[in-house]
Amino acid sequence: MNILKSILISAAALTISACSAIPEELQTPEGTNLVSFERALTQPTEAVGETARWGGVIASVSNTDNGTIIEVVNFDLKNWGRPLVSDESNGRFRAVLESFVDPLVYQKGRSITVVGEVIEPVEGTIDEYKYLFPTVAVTSKKLWTKERKADVQIDYSPLWFRHQFYGPYPYYYRPHTRVRTLETKPARSGGATNQQQH
Repeated sequence: MNILKSILISAAALTISACSAIPEELQTPEGTNLVSFERALTQPTEAVGETARWGGVIASVSNTDNGTIIEVVNFDLKNWGRPLVSDESNGRFRAVLESFVDPLVYQKGRSITVVGEVIEPVEGTIDEYKYLFPTVAVTSKKLWTKERKADVQIDYSPLWFRHQFYGPYPYYYRPHTRVRTLETKPARSGGATNQQQH
């Protein structure tokens, strides 16, 4: 009985931990059903009025007197809400904000996740291709910092050479790992899944 109780407590703790991993600005009230990007893309009218948490890579930013429109290349979200950028995308959406955002900060290629209400889709173009953009009126958002990755290199130079030893020391090799951090380049271009979707 005690073992079962411990398992249940551990499972509950893991569930709470998973929920708290999502940044506060991207959290939604408990029980909220989040509509997937795929449904809004294929059933645009049925998705209107639903709550969405979508993310991806910024394609463009347009500031007007009536607010800001951010065009986003959609990607699936990781468990904590960050876009999982890859070579495959389900399409694009537009995020509508009432406030101004600086294009120098919200740069093309930066990762962003938004939460808001799905509104009527907007017809536009991608280059010369006509496209119906799923659109969300943003209530909160998160601009993610640029990811960094480790570049691991193995140094096969002689040990005495690496340490600048000179003299009658044994000449032998010993591999040595050097790690340096590289900034990930912004994605070149292009939907989002959530734990609570229908």
